[in-house]
Amino acid sequence: MQEAGAPTRSESRVLIYTTALICGLFLALAVHIVLTAAGLGLAGAAVGAFLSGKDQINTALAWWAIGIAGCFGSLAVIVLARRLNRPGLHILRLTLGIAFVSILAVAGHKAASAPGNAAALTTAVNLAAMTLGGFMAFFAAHFAARR
Repeated sequence: MQEAGAPTRSESRVLIYTTALICGLFLALAVHIVLTAAGLGLAGAAVGAFLSGKDQINTALAWWAIGIAGCFGSLAVIVLARRLNRPGLHILRLTLGIAFVSILAVAGHKAASAPGNAAALTTAVNLAAMTLGGFMAFFAAHFAARR
């Protein structure tokens, strides 16, 4: 018998899937912010790469880093949720959660817009990076949650 208020197997699976999707998207966004702050992001190289063909390798590496971060973020959350789903590992889960929030806080602290970029271009690049990270997080969470 199940206890009252205890989640069913399908509810916990949806919760893990949603958490993995959100964490993958946030990790991809954090990688995008850190790369932009380091000068290797999409916002700085987008004008040169799209208009004159310069810095194409930086743009390609930034796209790959954002996509891989979204994918690995989702996969890591699903693997950890399945492996660490024991009552004795509560402190480890809490520590990993605090570390993830700390990484996002550090990335958010560096989230200043690059000087000299147009606001419309920066917004478009940020939305494109979030879309890429979201799709990669979705695909990773979808395929990992099926197993």
